[in-house]
Amino acid sequence: MADYVSEVMIDEIRSANDIVDFVSEYVQLEKRGKDYFGLCPFHREKTPSFSVIPNKQIYYCFGCNKGGNVLHFIMEIEKLDFKEALKTLADRAKITLPDMNSATNEKEIMLKKEIAELNREAARFFYNTFLSDEGSGAREYLAKREITTKTSRHFGIGYAPNEWDGLYKAALERGFSKEAISSSGLFSLNKNGGFFDKFRNRLMFPIFNITGSVIAFGGRLIDDSDGPKYMNSPETPVYSKGRHLYALNFAKAVQSKQLFVVEGYMDVIAMHQSGFSNTVASLGTALTENQARLLKKYAEEIVICYDSDAAGQAATLRGLDILKNVGCTVKVLTITDAKDPDEFIRKNGNAAFKKLASKADSLVEYKVSKLKEKYTEDTVDGRKALILEIAQVLLQVDVSVEREMYIEKFAKENNISESALQELVDTKLGRTPSTGLGKKTGGLRSESSGKLSESRTYSKCVYDERMLIAFLCMDNNLLKVVEKKISKDDFTGEENKMLAEIVFSALEQGKPMLFSNLLDRLEGPMASQFAALIQKDCATDNVRDALNSKLTEIVHDHLDLEIEMARAEVRESDDPIRVGELLKLIAEKTALRKQINN
Repeated sequence: MADYVSEVMIDEIRSANDIVDFVSEYVQLEKRGKDYFGLCPFHREKTPSFSVIPNKQIYYCFGCNKGGNVLHFIMEIEKLDFKEALKTLADRAKITLPDMNSATNEKEIMLKKEIAELNREAARFFYNTFLSDEGSGAREYLAKREITTKTSRHFGIGYAPNEWDGLYKAALERGFSKEAISSSGLFSLNKNGGFFDKFRNRLMFPIFNITGSVIAFGGRLIDDSDGPKYMNSPETPVYSKGRHLYALNFAKAVQSKQLFVVEGYMDVIAMHQSGFSNTVASLGTALTENQARLLKKYAEEIVICYDSDAAGQAATLRGLDILKNVGCTVKVLTITDAKDPDEFIRKNGNAAFKKLASKADSLVEYKVSKLKEKYTEDTVDGRKALILEIAQVLLQVDVSVEREMYIEKFAKENNISESALQELVDTKLGRTPSTGLGKKTGGLRSESSGKLSESRTYSKCVYDERMLIAFLCMDNNLLKVVEKKISKDDFTGEENKMLAEIVFSALEQGKPMLFSNLLDRLEGPMASQFAALIQKDCATDNVRDALNSKLTEIVHDHLDLEIEMARAEVRESDDPIRVGELLKLIAEKTALRKQINN
């Protein structure tokens, strides 16, 4: 890893370079099911065996076994070292890498720090104004919306006074530079080249980044004044709305497997106040891929809960596909008897919302429901078109058992035979590579030498432990489950211990660890081995169950390996006392193995 670039920036650069788009510049790819295939650029072949997996952002060749993420691909194909590859990808994404010897870069860093400080001061200014006599109208507005004082304080809600230069004067008094004032997004230029406050007579919502620093603001009119109802900070050196989510700094602390995504600040605040602290907003109706990847880091399941108006519904459909493409499990909560979650909760209470949330549609169910609204006429042509589009939706279901269940459901609902719908789906699907949790141990060879590393038991230990690490990357919240049965020091061989150290240490520090984060830390051969494991053996709908099953196997593996090592020593030892000790150990471990099985 480049010592001058943070892990956060490496992750940002990699996320900004979609692997399908990048690899397509070198390889002609064809989509098959959820993945892409083409002729491998690293060895000669006539039949495509090179695969790119969008939702994991990795590539793997079944022919030459090379694999990794987009960084490994450019390093391999262009023969670049890590720093060169990182710079190439950064340039491609128009991301500026830090240059510690650059005066320009030092100036940019100082400007960002000053803007961050100005944002903090602005948040204090708005909050103090909110508590003053000037803020009485804002407090009354929140009271009407049933937002408590405790909640408003938690979110740092403030009020921008109805004057032209209140904040500007405060900024000047505190000595902020003209450049920081100009770049902060808090002020606008007047005709004479001076500045005035951008936000006036508005309820103010500070926008925090993941670490809790104020990076921007949203402002809402609380009366019939001229201007848009909502006004948000523009893009600044410290804020890009497509890379942040409102209230994620609070929601991530809940460590829930599920996150609700709503549209507005008030929706988030009402949800948190009602006990749904696992709620964020997308800072606009257009959910971006960067935001989707951010959501993926912190939850297993994403529930889209946008407004019930036309704009909200259109945004839902766009967001669904973006979330699905990055590997999220997606559901859609359709609000009834209200325009948005805030209004629903105020009218019906949080118990009613919880009940409604439990009935959220899956991605497939929601898309099919939208298709039924589209084809309302009960004609032969209309029904035929509907069935064809339903089949197209079913192609996006990766797990065959799940697809069969949907085929049965939609066949009944539309009064056609399951076999007809199944045949239509199969015809459209074509032949796709099979996936599943395999039991193979080949392909992941140990770095150790000698008889031990050649044994099947040792190979199975290595394989199962790496599967465990893969599952941890799929669900970071399962670390505590793993640590109850195995520590990072219990892993087999130096490579597995290294992998465990990387993943366990990151998660213990509260840092996310996805496949791509892990692959960033691995050299080419090891990255290829892990990419192979991810591609071939990690397809599962229930990561927790798969991990628990693998943990049980590993406990067995370790006992089997101890028994095998002891038996090998018995065969080679000439010391009768040592042989007696080993036979006793074998008996104890064998009894423990049987006890666990029972």
